[in-house]
Formats: sequence, structure tokens, C-alpha cells
Amino acid sequence: MKRVLFIGLGHMGGSLVSGIAKKAIPGVELYGFNKDVEQAENLAKKIGNFKILKNLQDLEKAAIDVIVIGVRPIDFNELAEELNQYNLANKTIISMVNALTLDKMDSAFAKQKDLSLIRMMPNMNASIQESVTALTSKNASEAQMNFAKELFQACGFVTEIPESKFATFAAIAGCLPSYVFTFYQAIVQYAEEHGFNHHEAMEIVGAAITGSVHNAEQNTNSLATMIKQICVPNGSTIEGQKVLEANDFDGIIKKALKAANDKA
Repeated sequence: MKRVLFIGLGHMGGSLVSGIAKKAIPGVELYGFNKDVEQAENLAKKIGNFKILKNLQDLEKAAIDVIVIGVRPIDFNELAEELNQYNLANKTIISMVNALTLDKMDSAFAKQKDLSLIRMMPNMNASIQESVTALTSKNASEAQMNFAKELFQACGFVTEIPESKFATFAAIAGCLPSYVFTFYQAIVQYAEEHGFNHHEAMEIVGAAITGSVHNAEQNTNSLATMIKQICVPNGSTIEGQKVLEANDFDGIIKKALKAANDKA
């Protein structure tokens, strides 16, 4: 039996717990701790198969094996100080705290012995079990990494990457939903300005975006070739494409990604 404690049950932590609970992975017991106890209890009522710890000192009594930290960066040091009051030997700590490197985690828990550290980064689509999540570690065993992958695959796609790529991953996957929503919103607004109601616009544009992504995934041609195939001479698509190119659409996207990458 693996007992997994989630510390921090905000939007992301709550979404991950909900997805994992829904999957009902055999041999996994879920626990949660949250400063806002009422929020934690409401989550437990909603998903079931989830126990709340009212104090962190109870993690020893509960024989927790894996601790998943999902607090704000500003709250991490205080949490680490409290956790260091307890014996965490042979446990695995998984952190999704933004910009918290493995070295910083190692330093924060330097007093602990035989502690395995994993860094993770999900995205907001965990709320519908379609997250894209990255994992990395420098001292976790293959079995521990496989368990982490199994755990978070309940919430979507999981990939293991070197930590050196985490900032770029943040830009191209962690932050990407916001940029996709911005693109989606602009097209929906245009449709509404030209006679479609909101529901119609969301449905049509959403299906077009989803279908385009699926087409690109299944097509053996490059994205550049697919663009050329649809931009036939004298057609309507190529006229819009010319506007995108004239305004450096690719460059704007890359500037946004670089800004996110640099911040991460």
C-alpha cells in the first residue's frame, strides 16, 4: 500500500487529487492537508476515497510514503521548516512549486536522510484529467519514478525530462493553455461580431481547433507542408495567412514563449 499526502489543495492540487481518486489506482491511499480545512473537507466530500490530516504531525502516524507539495512559492520555506520537524526518512517528496529546483529542494531538506526528491510541473488541464505533466529527479529510483508516472497519468499525459528543460517546458506546456485560450477567444469574438451566438461560436471554433490538432498529430506531413496545402492560390485562407505573416505572428508567439521561459 502506498500512502500519498497532498499538501496544498488549491486549484491544481485539488484537480490532481480529483483525477487520481477518480482513477482509483489499486494499492494507493490518498491523504490531504490544507491550511483551509473547510476547503479540504469539501473536496473530500466531493471525491470520496480521500482522508484529511488536520495536522502535519499526523503524517508519521498515517505512515505516509509520498508527499506531494503544491503550495505557493512564498509559502514553501515555512512548510519545509515544519516538515523538517518530522522524520521523513525513506519518503519521496514531489514538488510542483513553481521555480523550485531540485537543488533548492535538496537544500531545504538537507537534515533528512534517504529522501527521494522529484520535481513536477502539471498544467491547468489537470482539472479535466488532460494535463501535460513533466517529471524530473536526480536521486529517485526507477520504481519511484514509475510510481509517480502512474499516479499522474490519472490526470493526463506524463513525460520525464531533464531539469535543464523545465523552464522551456513551462512555456510550451505549463503556460500554453492561456495562450490557446487567447487565440480561441479572439476567434470566438470575431464570430460573435459577425452573427453567431456565443454557444455556436464556442462549439464551432472549439471543434475546428481540436480537429486541426488531431489532423496534425496523425498526418505524416510537416506542419509547414500542411499550411501550404490549405493555403491554395487565390483562396481565402492564404489571404488571412498573409496578414499573420505580415504582422510576424510566429515572432509574437516566440516572444511570448521566451518571456514565460525567462521567468520560469
